Amino acid sequence: MSAALAIFAKTKGLSPVKTRLAADIGTDLAEDFYDLSVAATAEMALLTQQHSQNTIEPYWALAEKSALNAAHWQGLNTLWTGDGDFGQRLHHVYSTLLTRHEQVVLIGTDSPQLEPECIINALQQLNEQPNACVIGPCVDGGFYLFAANTAIPQSVWTQVTYSSESTLRELVSNLKNVGMAVVLLASDGDVDTVDDLKPLMQALQLKRGLRPQQQRLYDWLTEQPACLKS
Repeated sequence: MSAALAIFAKTKGLSPVKTRLAADIGTDLAEDFYDLSVAATAEMALLTQQHSQNTIEPYWALAEKSALNAAHWQGLNTLWTGDGDFGQRLHHVYSTLLTRHEQVVLIGTDSPQLEPECIINALQQLNEQPNACVIGPCVDGGFYLFAANTAIPQSVWTQVTYSSESTLRELVSNLKNVGMAVVLLASDGDVDTVDDLKPLMQALQLKRGLRPQQQRLYDWLTEQPACLKS
């Protein structure tokens, strides 16, 4: 069964990145974190593709149409998110990839602790409940992963307040209102503000073995004591 793994990303220099984190620790450090997080996420995506024997195909879902052929993103397939607010972009990417693949997984670059097993498990859940949506809840009220294999009305995506404590609750409610079942994975974290850096470092510290790009990120975090006081 063919699946797409879409990673929502922005191109540094063309769009502001990690703006909430930058407000806490400054633009330079926030961009450093973003670069490391993107690298760790790309590493995970390629391993996921390998572990699935190429049945899972990774994509960068880029906010900028002009960046689709940029050298920085050429390790994976690329597609444009389209214009509009975040809900419209989620709908566009999900719907576009559903015409190419039987299953679609959406993630961001904000959870570099994720492992290939998380993606593969989400797709296994879909195999067991084909008409459900599989969602990974974030501890802050959002979600770090979304997976499904059937058409979803645009209004489900657009009638959600994103970057809010109510994001997941609103999305789940919208899905149930159109008759879709929801399967929730284990809660995990993502990085939006400085308060999220220490939990990420602790999560990486607890792993038995870090991948090379995760190790680079962990080393960077240990070198930022002023950012980890929260």
